[in-house]
Amino acid sequence: MAKWSKGDKPWERQQGESAQAFEAFSVYLEFGPNRSIREVGRKLDKSRQQIGKWSSRWRWQDRIRAYDNELLRQKFEAEKKVAREMRERQINLAVLLQKKAFDALRALDTSELTPQEILRFISEGAKLERETRTADVDDQRTAIVESEDTGETGDVLIYLPENGRD
Repeated sequence: MAKWSKGDKPWERQQGESAQAFEAFSVYLEFGPNRSIREVGRKLDKSRQQIGKWSSRWRWQDRIRAYDNELLRQKFEAEKKVAREMRERQINLAVLLQKKAFDALRALDTSELTPQEILRFISEGAKLERETRTADVDDQRTAIVESEDTGETGDVLIYLPENGRD
């Protein structure tokens, strides 16, 4: 039975795998979700039995699963990068807007504010603080989940309840 070491990529040609067997695997891989041994045999003009032997010996199902998982991992990493870049842009914009708002607030004559306007300032300030603190807790939860995924020992897990009160 074919095995690959930790550094090898299972979807690449394996040590001892013939060029014909790897070509058949490559065709199988390219067929995507509709892949079948029968179709590989037709395309390469090989018997279904021969393709089946190669499939078993060279663990095509395991290799396909590893390939699909790698594609998903790459997609996830790309999405995380885009999300980080978006957050950074939004933070920069938020800081700029806050600076403008602070400047305007400093210049504001508070003696001319109505009680409703004062209440609105208090409410909006509290809402902004709450959202910011909640975002920090969500980031901590994400860091804990990512830490669990590494499988490293010595991780410290902290329980952070969803409602913030437990």
